[in-house]
Amino acid sequence: MRIGEISNILGTLYDNEKTRKRATFLLGASGVGKSAVVNQLAEARGLPVVDLRLAQCDPTDLRGVPSVEDDRTKWNVPSFFPDPEEQPKGILFLDEITSAPPAVAAIAYQLVLDRQQGEYKLPDGWMIVLAGNRQSDRGVTFAMPAPLMNRMTVLEVDTVLDDFLDYAALNDIDPRVMAFVSDRADLLHKFDKESYGKQFPTPRGWESVSNKLAIPFDAAARVELLKGDVGHEAAVAFEQFLRVWETMPSLNKIFETPDEVDVPSEINVRYCVAMGMSARLTAGNFNNAWKFLKRMPREFQTLVVKLAYQRDNSVSQATDFTEWALENREVFKRAES
Repeated sequence: MRIGEISNILGTLYDNEKTRKRATFLLGASGVGKSAVVNQLAEARGLPVVDLRLAQCDPTDLRGVPSVEDDRTKWNVPSFFPDPEEQPKGILFLDEITSAPPAVAAIAYQLVLDRQQGEYKLPDGWMIVLAGNRQSDRGVTFAMPAPLMNRMTVLEVDTVLDDFLDYAALNDIDPRVMAFVSDRADLLHKFDKESYGKQFPTPRGWESVSNKLAIPFDAAARVELLKGDVGHEAAVAFEQFLRVWETMPSLNKIFETPDEVDVPSEINVRYCVAMGMSARLTAGNFNNAWKFLKRMPREFQTLVVKLAYQRDNSVSQATDFTEWALENREVFKRAES
């Protein structure tokens, strides 16, 4: 299932009292955005999240520590477990479940199966979401018991370019990264047997690349840094792509004097223009920009306007936006959802 669909699905499961009580397990490759969609759901519903990275936990972290009262042992509830009165609703996110040591995982299983740990009971308004990697992803993983898997809703998740671009438009990802992965979708997420033990490109890695582009490193240092985020092949290809970005038409001229700017013929330069425009398109400059966009191929028109609308839906107030929306009804409906 596409990662871009998961947040809405989790929200629907959360809103139903019965389905909320059955844990949902997001199973997929590293870096595709499993934790991001959980946080998106929490933000959309205004819910707190208790985020436990189980691979870094000790059994006592979940079980709590004992104390003696009136000659009886009492297990003290860990402070991160939600108080039923203060936090009646929320999401308990058990990340890295497949990488957790067996002793830790065994304690987490009781939370999944019974929604309680010892004498502590998880409030009814809380939903348990788990996440982990497949054994084929070559991470540190332990096989999960079949009976436990049967007590959860298991969703195998993956990412596609459209999902990443939608996320990028809403999270201030550098348009140069968006343009590159649009042109080289094969490098959005690439893991194979050659990648084992080495860095490889993932959506999470490209977000880190975007953050580093705000710092004025020289080209040699930048490539070495980006290798550490997305691996050698993707870093070198991206650095070469930056040279292409420098050859594209001036965005300022496109927005100010669109009739004087030629539409580039090269596909990779068109992606540069499209992503640069989508990051700057507003209701105020849409009408002028549309004069240029109308000369671009339809798929590039759609890409620019859809991403701009997702970033800032006030762009729809431009008079010429109506022309685009009428010609692209289905795309506009998807952008609104």
